[in-house]
Amino acid sequence: MRRTWLLFAFGVALALWLWRSPREEVQDNQAHGAGPAAEPGYVATGAVMLETDTDGQPLYRLRADRISQPTPKDDIHLTAPQFVYQGNIVWTLTAQSGVLPPSAQQISLAGDVVATGEKPGTDPMHIHSATLNVDMQTRHADTVDPVTVDWGTNRLWAQGMHADMQTDHLRLISPVYGVFTPKSK
Repeated sequence: MRRTWLLFAFGVALALWLWRSPREEVQDNQAHGAGPAAEPGYVATGAVMLETDTDGQPLYRLRADRISQPTPKDDIHLTAPQFVYQGNIVWTLTAQSGVLPPSAQQISLAGDVVATGEKPGTDPMHIHSATLNVDMQTRHADTVDPVTVDWGTNRLWAQGMHADMQTDHLRLISPVYGVFTPKSK
């Protein structure tokens, strides 16, 4: 008898639960013209991307602690990116973060940006700024933020800069201040 009442109570509880549950139906996005479901993005850690020229020679290498793109149409977010451009001078660009549009032609670096130019037989050049925008195809780098340039015992400060890493030209935006110290022999 007790089992019958327990089954009856369970049946009533189930009926009440089903009666009070929402009666909305899930709508199909494709049937209502909302388009196909969004494509998933990706996240990669310790990733390396290599771009080569038509002869297969490396143009640049991008390494980042983390690369993420929520969907294929969203910007690519980089954590601790490092770019290395090969040429007469090897340029290495590092920052705390970076944003790369899906077209992958322009990158915006932010947070303790350092560009280091190294040529055998000369002192390396270090360029420090808060931000740097780089056109990855033309190898042009620009910023309107304050810039510090160090090489050897010399130092320059400027309000911004334009650098052409392909032709190895650097133009500082005024006002420009500097300290040139002769090397000790």
